[in-house]
Amino acid sequence: MTRGDILPIPYPDELLYSVIARYHLRTSNESPKWTFREIFGTENVIPTIDLPSHLEALASRSKLQGMSADDWINRHTYFPFYAPFLPKERANRLRKLMKGRDGSGIHALVGITASALDRLKRLRFCPSCYEQDIQRYGEPYWHRIHQLPGIYLCRQHEMILHEITEPLSERYGLTILPISRRMFRSVPISEPLPDRLIDHLIGIADDIQILVQLDDPPALYDSRHTILPRLGEHGYVTVGKRIRQHKLEEQFLRFYSRELLELFDSNPMDRDYSWLALSTRKARWAIHPLRQMLLIRFLYGSFGEFLNRSEDNDEPFAHGPWPCLNKAAEHYNEFVVSQCNITRCSDTGRPVGTFMCSCGFSYSRRGPDRSVEDKFHRGRIKSFGYVWASKLEQCMHEGLSYRDAAKILGVDTNTVIKYARSGMVEPIEQPPKMKSKKAKKSLSLTVSRNAPKLRVDWEKRDLELSWEVESVCKTILADSNSKPVRISVALIGKRIGKLSWLEKHGDKLPVTMSIMANYLESVSQFQKRRVRWAAEQLTGEWPLKRWKIEKLAGLRPDYSQEVSDEIDHFIGQSRYIYTVVFSEGTSTWQH
Repeated sequence: MTRGDILPIPYPDELLYSVIARYHLRTSNESPKWTFREIFGTENVIPTIDLPSHLEALASRSKLQGMSADDWINRHTYFPFYAPFLPKERANRLRKLMKGRDGSGIHALVGITASALDRLKRLRFCPSCYEQDIQRYGEPYWHRIHQLPGIYLCRQHEMILHEITEPLSERYGLTILPISRRMFRSVPISEPLPDRLIDHLIGIADDIQILVQLDDPPALYDSRHTILPRLGEHGYVTVGKRIRQHKLEEQFLRFYSRELLELFDSNPMDRDYSWLALSTRKARWAIHPLRQMLLIRFLYGSFGEFLNRSEDNDEPFAHGPWPCLNKAAEHYNEFVVSQCNITRCSDTGRPVGTFMCSCGFSYSRRGPDRSVEDKFHRGRIKSFGYVWASKLEQCMHEGLSYRDAAKILGVDTNTVIKYARSGMVEPIEQPPKMKSKKAKKSLSLTVSRNAPKLRVDWEKRDLELSWEVESVCKTILADSNSKPVRISVALIGKRIGKLSWLEKHGDKLPVTMSIMANYLESVSQFQKRRVRWAAEQLTGEWPLKRWKIEKLAGLRPDYSQEVSDEIDHFIGQSRYIYTVVFSEGTSTWQH
């Protein structure tokens, strides 16, 4: 019987490497190879700190109750740190390699060999944990959490970690943490850091500790679909789903500071196509877990908050149905609205939801929703609908005051006055559904012959129409869902359904025509707006190319000098930004 079946029981969060080192110390083997032969059944093993192999053999020979190869992998190696950020099939392949007898491709599979973040060269420990472990267990040991990338201090004691400088083992040896401080020398892994960096390091240590302790970690390799809504909430995504990379990198750098990111070799401003840009695009490369954790913390505040989010929170207004906020309807506050169109606020970048009920009532509000109560918040009313109009008509027929009617209808008193006096709200009930063109024609003739001729109050109509015209013009200018459209009389008239009024009775609508004139665009003005829109869509590309702007803006070759100057303005601005960023220094990107 070999002595491998008396492998020490691992301590909480102890590295497997540390368990083997303690076994080696207890057996007093002269050579580590003897220890490897007893534990693994072969001496052709390199003692790997992070992702060791031969674990199936170790589990079968150690015969520790309740400690399978998977238990060793999950609790005492770096596997829980790397696996969530790998494709599922690659993570399964990694686990298989760690169990097997050939671990030569493990680090290449994970991407560590190509990483700009160096692997740990010396083992680390917390001086306070060292003393505490001796008091609790009679000996110190190497904690897994202290060795992981991004960990510079002990979270429990908020102390900078130390690393041993003497004695050190050879490649095939084992570095043992001696039981007495007089038996070794150590130094802090970093100079004293300012409090603002300490706070970040504590938070990052918390996040990593939560990650490696998860029994069922989420799949984070292709997390773009998860973080994209969050990026949108913070204004880093255009309506066309393009990431404002430059803005994201600036805010990311401001949040962490250049000093901290360079400590992690993770400054995203070093290259145009940085790891930060790649992590927000479709997954093609494995981004280092530490960098992914930095992005998650930046967007959500902590990894814990990221885990606590629900799937509904990935959508700014959750999933429907939503409540109808038409106080005039019998289904008021009931979840009957199934249609929601989401746009982006041009001022704040926040999502704007427009909710449309079958009763004709439509309202909008800015998101994202933070609580259930937010679902019942009504921002702007887009349209009232036939149910609301019928209720208003009923209130007026019953002789109610404007104030009482306003309470019943859930609007301001001035709104009731406006629509009651303007005659814009006419139908008391839905128009009857006609099954044939002949029946429709018959009804139309009956109405036209019997209906009394009403005198049009063009002054009031002009005032009401001017509000609609200005509103639709502002909406067109703020809409960035698609390429800009030129503001013209025909476009405005079609949008508000009053084109004939504008074309045939413009002389009777002086206020409306005056306001509309402020928004009508010449060809050059419209093309300049298209250029501004195109430059916004190309944010993050340095420097901007003229042909790209021309193509995206849909410009013909004969555009004016005024438009050309506008393009030159954005190209020059882009080159200036590019020069400033590039002069700060560059380094090659790796995983």
